[in-house]
Amino acid sequence: MRETHGRTALLWMVTGSITLGLAVWSMHFIGMLAFHLPIPITYDLALTLLSVIPVDAAALLGFWVLREQHVSISRLALVGLLMGLGISAMHYTGMAALRMSPAINYDPQIVALSLAIAVIASWGALLMMYRGDHVRLPIWPRYLLGASIMGLAISGMHYTGMAGVHVQPGSICLAGSVYIEPNVLAVLVASSSLFWFGGGILAVLFDQHMERKNEIMLRQSIALSESLLQAMPVPVFYKDAQGRYAGCNSAFTDFLGKTRDEIVGKTVFEVSPQSFAGVYRDKDLELLDDPVGVQVYESQVKHCDSTVHDVVFHKARMVGEDGRPSGIIGVILDITDRKLAERQIHQLAFYDPLTELPNRRLLIERLHQEFAMGARTGQHGAILFLDLDNFKTLNDTKGHDIGDLLLIEVAKRLALCVRDGDTVARLGGDEFVVVLESLDMIASDAATQAEHVAEKIRETLSEPYILNQHQYHSTPSIGIALFRGYQDSLDNLLKYADTAMYQAKTAGRNAIRFYDPEMQSAIEARADLEEELRKAIAQQQFRLHYQIQVDSLGRALGAEVLLRWEHPASGLMPPMQFIPLAEDTGLIVPIGLWVLHTACAQLAAWQHDALTRDLTLAVNVSARQFRQPGFVGQVQRILVESGAKPSHLKLEMTESTVLENVEDTIARMRELKLLGVSFSMDDFGTGYSSLQYLKRLPLDQIKIDRSFVRDIASDPNDAAIVQTIIAMSEALGLDVIAEGVETEAQRDFLDRHGCHSFQGYMFGKPLPLEQFEAMLQA
Repeated sequence: MRETHGRTALLWMVTGSITLGLAVWSMHFIGMLAFHLPIPITYDLALTLLSVIPVDAAALLGFWVLREQHVSISRLALVGLLMGLGISAMHYTGMAALRMSPAINYDPQIVALSLAIAVIASWGALLMMYRGDHVRLPIWPRYLLGASIMGLAISGMHYTGMAGVHVQPGSICLAGSVYIEPNVLAVLVASSSLFWFGGGILAVLFDQHMERKNEIMLRQSIALSESLLQAMPVPVFYKDAQGRYAGCNSAFTDFLGKTRDEIVGKTVFEVSPQSFAGVYRDKDLELLDDPVGVQVYESQVKHCDSTVHDVVFHKARMVGEDGRPSGIIGVILDITDRKLAERQIHQLAFYDPLTELPNRRLLIERLHQEFAMGARTGQHGAILFLDLDNFKTLNDTKGHDIGDLLLIEVAKRLALCVRDGDTVARLGGDEFVVVLESLDMIASDAATQAEHVAEKIRETLSEPYILNQHQYHSTPSIGIALFRGYQDSLDNLLKYADTAMYQAKTAGRNAIRFYDPEMQSAIEARADLEEELRKAIAQQQFRLHYQIQVDSLGRALGAEVLLRWEHPASGLMPPMQFIPLAEDTGLIVPIGLWVLHTACAQLAAWQHDALTRDLTLAVNVSARQFRQPGFVGQVQRILVESGAKPSHLKLEMTESTVLENVEDTIARMRELKLLGVSFSMDDFGTGYSSLQYLKRLPLDQIKIDRSFVRDIASDPNDAAIVQTIIAMSEALGLDVIAEGVETEAQRDFLDRHGCHSFQGYMFGKPLPLEQFEAMLQA
């Protein structure tokens, strides 16, 4: 019954329980026929027939409990109890069919013993049949022994129970309205038993016949399945629930380049490379827990030729007779060729075959992505439209092969001029487009960034080309159009950039133009300013102004030199109008060198005057100038040539300059300190100072920024910050000076809290040299 399922199992349970019930019932009444009394006896027909129901019910319930493949001891005990009680109920119900007057008496102890015999013997029989594999007996001897013990349970219970029966002398048998004679009962028991048991034997024989036939068909089916499995041209495998390979076909072994023995019984970690095995195992575990039980996914497999192939796994979960997952069966489809074809199709569809750059189709797709990103972030992007000057002439005179080589080289150079996220595309002929992403949110700054890249491209593409061992020259004309989000259509933007490119060609070729007239004007103005700045350096149009620094008694300690540009047309220009451009272009280096020369020359001149010989000069040094490889040597040479005392020169640097590369900064500062030069950290508190580095820097002074001094008398936060800077300077052994001091209240607060050096309009504005010296005289 445990080997069958569904309606067949239920049918066998009902048939088996009726058979067992009739066997017990027949045994009981056969035993009762052997029970003789000195008086005629009859049996109540209804009770006689009803007595079979308890044992049938107990048997059916027991078979239902024992339907699982693996039965626990506790279940066997429960069924033993049910069977014992069912047999006992049948026996005493059958005894009740024998009606006597006076009534039959039962010995309670004997009755209890009969019940115990029925339960214990039933349990023993079940143990032998269902858990008898532990005694190492073949299955049929075990079943025979179990049946014998079950017979002992039935007969032992019957005769033990009969031993407890007491019939009073002179008793008579009371015949009911419907009764049955013992002789008739004997015929009934014999006929019903022969009929049912005979039918049962025939059913068993038929079942065994069908089982043998099914086994033959199963073996044939397995053989056919194995043949089909081996004949399949695609790799097929199956695993058990523990993830070990249970079988595979020859296509699978050939695909992996392994023998069947190297696969079966092994896990994926023993068969596949570790880089793939973890993925395979995770997917198997997902499938075993997936209620759908089917899985299709793409992955990779190491082929027998040691290459990695793209594959599709089609897998399904196998379920055992108990309804639990018993394993996995899978099919592998090699899609390497398909993937290669897809990549080739994609390459042909989205890339230029000559230069392998994105073509117009992919360019449009990338631009749509940039529009979406700009709409989210508010950042600008830029389209650079490039056309090679005189390319047609080269093509016509040297041939298309040389022209193609030039286009390939141009594509390589363009790729080196942009960032990883930018796009370089070829539209056709000698037209290229560069898309710059994630530029500044401010349009003017974004234009500057785009102009820098365009200039880099112009310079790179203008360098000579070696094509077929001959040197050629080519220059680009570049048009730029800025965009942000979806403010304009893609077609319009390409048209704008193309128009700007033709403006560059009209301007004489090898040029850069912006489509936006205002932006173009800004770029041109910047370029003009840069050119004028170069002239200013050559013609020494710069001037130094001096702003006095004093102590708490108003005595002059020195001055900070501040740069001014005496522009021929615009007059005196403050540093904010040209220093950022000088920083961007690198012109700050020669300008800073001029400032050092001039300041040191002035220090040397002051050394001969008793009024000025003790004054110091603070000179601002930019990060770009400080990072120059020969900066220390330049300072040393200027000091020697000018004759200025190094101790009177103070170099002011911002926090960002000092902390940009701390180790290199410390090394340079120590070299300069050995010369006698001192250092002041300018604008302290506005950057990102780290106390860990600050204590290592060879500083002499910290300058409190004017932004903290401005509201020091009214803003508690500024006051607290200033007090902290002063206390920290004292702890580090550094001087402290405050800039931007303009009122008595500011000076008094600073002086009261330990800052005794000041700079600001309260003591004097930045002045030309003559006025500054006159102020000192006054």
